[in-house]
Amino acid sequence: MSVKEIIRSRVSSNKFTNTKVESKQIIELLDYAVYAPNHKMREPWRFIILEGSGRSLFIHRFLSEFKDDQKEDMKKTIEKVFQAPMVVAFVMPRNVNYADELEDLQAISAVIQNFLLLLEEDGYGSFWKTPKYIESDLFKEVLGLSTNEIVAGLVMVGFVESKGQPKTRKSANDLTTIYS
Repeated sequence: MSVKEIIRSRVSSNKFTNTKVESKQIIELLDYAVYAPNHKMREPWRFIILEGSGRSLFIHRFLSEFKDDQKEDMKKTIEKVFQAPMVVAFVMPRNVNYADELEDLQAISAVIQNFLLLLEEDGYGSFWKTPKYIESDLFKEVLGLSTNEIVAGLVMVGFVESKGQPKTRKSANDLTTIYS
């Protein structure tokens, strides 16, 4: 399949089978994904893979910090993402220079897009999520981030029960102005 075909056929999926995803294969895909443009070769990213018992332990540690009256609601919220067999957290350092931080965010977004396309090519399903709780100090602490790091996104990874159809997009022709 060509890159053009992969881009047009990729859809976000959140209904996964219980089939185990091999972290070794995902790390190999991440090795390709990092060939994204990034300003001054800062490579502003690192990855945390949550799978199997590690994923369960993370959820338990995160939820244990909530009061009983909040725990059930948070459990439902977090399980929307963590029901996938694997979740990959894309982590980037904060940067005191706003322009550099913006460039870093754009770079890690390019890595995530590369990763999504590579997953599609290899037959995996995925869903890029940015739930509000990834901004919380508690989430970052339980995940093991330093105080100067943020989660740019979570990617759900697995084998899908059934793949949906891509939605049509507006034509670039209708969205483009040629300034001449």
